[in-house]
Amino acid sequence: MVTSPVHVSSPALDKVLAHLKGVRTSLRGWKACCPAHADREPSLSIGLGEQGQVLLKCFAGCPIERITEAMGLTVTDLFPGGATTTERASSNGVRHATLTLLDLALEKQLPWQFLFHLGVMDYPSGGLHIPYHLVDGTLAPRSRIRTALIAREGSRWSKGDGKIVPYGLERLKEARKAGELVLVEGESDCWTLWYQGFPALGLPGAEMAGTLEESALAGVGQVYIVQEPDVAGAIFVKALAERLERWQWQGKAAVVHLPGTKDPNELYKQDRKGFRAAFQDAPDHAEPLVFHHPHPVPPPTGTKPNVFSLQELLSWELPPARWAIPEILPEGLTLLAGKPKLGKSWLALSAALSIAAGGVALGAQPVSQGDVLYLALEDNARRLQARARQLLASMTSVPGGIEFALDWSRLGEGGLASLEDYLKAHSNVRLVVIDTWARVASPSGERRSSQYEADYEALIPLKRVADTYHVSILAVHHLRKTGSSDVLDEIIGSIGMTGAVDGTLILKRERGQAEATLFVTGRDIEREQQLALSFDATTAMWTMIGNADEVGHTRARQEILDLLREQRLDGMSPREIADTLGKNYHTTRSMLRKMEETGEVARLDGRYLELSVERSQGHMQRPSQGNGQIKQGDAHQTSGHATPGGGSCDGTTQSDATDYVDYPRDAQRATPQERVRPG
Repeated sequence: MVTSPVHVSSPALDKVLAHLKGVRTSLRGWKACCPAHADREPSLSIGLGEQGQVLLKCFAGCPIERITEAMGLTVTDLFPGGATTTERASSNGVRHATLTLLDLALEKQLPWQFLFHLGVMDYPSGGLHIPYHLVDGTLAPRSRIRTALIAREGSRWSKGDGKIVPYGLERLKEARKAGELVLVEGESDCWTLWYQGFPALGLPGAEMAGTLEESALAGVGQVYIVQEPDVAGAIFVKALAERLERWQWQGKAAVVHLPGTKDPNELYKQDRKGFRAAFQDAPDHAEPLVFHHPHPVPPPTGTKPNVFSLQELLSWELPPARWAIPEILPEGLTLLAGKPKLGKSWLALSAALSIAAGGVALGAQPVSQGDVLYLALEDNARRLQARARQLLASMTSVPGGIEFALDWSRLGEGGLASLEDYLKAHSNVRLVVIDTWARVASPSGERRSSQYEADYEALIPLKRVADTYHVSILAVHHLRKTGSSDVLDEIIGSIGMTGAVDGTLILKRERGQAEATLFVTGRDIEREQQLALSFDATTAMWTMIGNADEVGHTRARQEILDLLREQRLDGMSPREIADTLGKNYHTTRSMLRKMEETGEVARLDGRYLELSVERSQGHMQRPSQGNGQIKQGDAHQTSGHATPGGGSCDGTTQSDATDYVDYPRDAQRATPQERVRPG
């Protein structure tokens, strides 16, 4: 709350205003030019707190330290009497020091701005207000009032009948991402650990372990309980251990002791620079908690392996494999991987719309109609709508067999069960797209013996769903920044990912280019493919051009023909062609040989000419002597007539003594007029 500027008298305020320029009153205090930056218009707001402290806010973003420094003052000058504490009178007239935010920040050796950002601020009746939140970030019904530097010497709960909750529930997503959580007794240790980047949850006093609920540990595989060296610390650990045992919690738990210090904040104050390394080492010496709850034993019914003979296998009539996109996207679980922002989502959405409508996918592959569930977990409704409209502009109708979701729980937190429920209720689903896998993958949780095992086990439940309901599940994923000799090694994660899935699609495209390649491999793919694709930025459609090697060959041939067409009668040697196009000499010479065999080019004196030139000039003539000769069969194929000097119209060729060598430019070379004469 800011006091009205009318009839206000404060030495601290007077001192601050005296050091500012352009001071004027405003509705909620004063405005002035900020001394910390070149201010033409007043951007500094000045107010007065209920305890008499001066409140400063620069709307250009200048920090308060720079503002006070530019005025030649310190932060303590913003408080009454230049002190960091104020006093309040009790009912008997005795004056007591009142705790302020700056007091607490100095005691804990944490930036006051960090505490302020967490919502810690002056309480109207004295002390500090520490808000508690629920998991969704909303304010909890009860909060903490701190009146002393040490919580046990002065703290209380706000009035009300609401339930008391642990401190830091709104930050549990950080713990689930890390797969581990540190449990401490109160707010100060949470502040310290959060400031240093450790996920932590505070229980308000050792006796309040009962406020922890099992749902708070969902998605967390490892819990570390910090035990303080006193009776309360032992009670804290015992109460939590009993609670975890009662839940039959399947994660791991360990007790952390901090020798020579009381708690994480004390350790931090002893060595702020070395705190992070010291606390990271503490779990290595932690004492594991061993739970004795019985592990559930699955019933024997249905658990016996089904063993069958070769004769039985051969006698079964099994349905053929189903394909969402023939020879590209089979039934089962497939990864679609590529680098960010290169068109993976466009490719997935285009394929989904094609299957929902039935017809053709990728501009060339016929597909059967089937329903589609598309989990666009990195999009919002506006972006998804715009993308759908852009793709639908190239389609004749709007398909009705596709549904979307913009959020979905992680597989281990109910997402897998939700997917099964959906597939049970929608029996015609042919394709499920998950964009992206990282949004539904369970956190690392309990540490496995290897990353391979963790990646493999994370994908297996999804593959099992795909096999059970006979659908294709396409999970969009990312590639590493660095390349590899084996393209599968470029997928983020271990080889456990490609080992778990049925198929893998890897999309590669140079940024800014329309052409791309799609590597296709999998258990049901008879031979690996490298497909050439093209992206139309106007329609956002991916089109399959053909086999990437064949398309590349065709383009390389066309480049050679275009170059020779420019040379007309002069022709070029393989070395000149390779140098001009920036290609490998041996590759270029080999391709020229194939082009000569197919009648696309002709060779004379070790130089190649584009064949249409020869057609326009008539028949190729054989020189009377020297190495300047053209293969007669090539000449026959070119003109369609007999050429003086031999050969027949059936394409028979004489041996070639030159064997595709390059001739020196000055060695026995005839002029173009001598080499090519009208027939």
